[in-house]
Order: sequence, then structure tokens, then C-alpha cells
Amino acid sequence: MSVECTGRNVEVTASLQELARRRTLRLERHLGGPAVVRVVLSHEKHRFGAEVIASHRRRHWKAQEETSGDPRAAVALAFGKIDAQAKRDLEKRRDRKHRVSPGEGIRAATPVPEARGARPEAPKARATARVVPAGPRRVAVKPMSIEEASQRLDGSRREILVFRDSASEKLSILYRRADGDFGLIVTEC
Repeated sequence: MSVECTGRNVEVTASLQELARRRTLRLERHLGGPAVVRVVLSHEKHRFGAEVIASHRRRHWKAQEETSGDPRAAVALAFGKIDAQAKRDLEKRRDRKHRVSPGEGIRAATPVPEARGARPEAPKARATARVVPAGPRRVAVKPMSIEEASQRLDGSRREILVFRDSASEKLSILYRRADGDFGLIVTEC
């Protein structure tokens, strides 16, 4: 946690700094990690303004608020906006990860005959499947043991790892199964 408080034409008191620290801790609980927060307080005529700039894992949020009498209220309102922005951003990212593609949905296993005695239609042949490249076009196949490959796959978010088995010099594929274990495919080439 990093909180920086500065004041323009206003003295930054200990209570304002403590309020900023408490609101930053609350923001970090929502984000699930440390955040860097910069609070700029200003005073012009009878208005107090607060500008809060927060960043967390290459994400940045900014909010400004003005109140007519209390700098603490301006800071609290600006942090409220930052909290709302961060929650909205996290929800967008979470929804994007769990979005269903248009082609994916619940499909019936067999078609239901329309009338009694009607013959069920044969399932229609699927049009040719598209091949969508995922990630880099070329993958370096490194020689390693099966244990090393399982450790590398276990420590990452990948679902599959292609490697050359150092014991047999054969191309092997290690994949993560639905039950959490790993499956191994050894090629004959």
C-alpha cells in the first residue's frame, strides 16, 4: 500500500491522511492486492476539492470531487467514485472471462420427432470446423522430463504443454484433465 497526500493551498492534516489510508485499505480488499493511491487536496475560496488517482496491476482510476465546507467529505466522495470504478472494471473483466460464444449453447442431443410415426431426421453434418490460431504461431518444443513438464504446467494457467521427453526423445503432450490430474500423450514420431 502506498498513499501519497499533497495539498494545494490547504494543510494536509493527520486525520485526512488516516482517512485516505483507511479508504485505501478498503479499496485493496476489493482489488485483492496492493494499490498505489495519490490524493491531491485543494482549497479555493470556500470550496475544498479532492482528486484521487489509484492504480493497481496496470489499471488506473481517477476521480475528482468538490464540497463547500469539509475536505473530509470531498476525500470520502472521491474514494467512493474510485471504489465504484474499480468494482465496475473488475466485473467487466470477470464477465469477459466467463462469456459464452454465440456458437456455444445448450444443444439437444437428438432431434424430437414432430408427429407420431414420423421418422426422426438424421443429424445434419456439421460444416467444416474453423481452425483458430491460439497464441504464437510457433512454439519452441523444449526437451525436459515428464516431472519437469508437470511442474511447469502445474505452476501456470495453461491447459496444455508440448515438450520433447528427454528420456525417450519423443514428442509428448501433457494436458490438464477436468478432474485436476494430468494426461500424457506420447507420439510415435
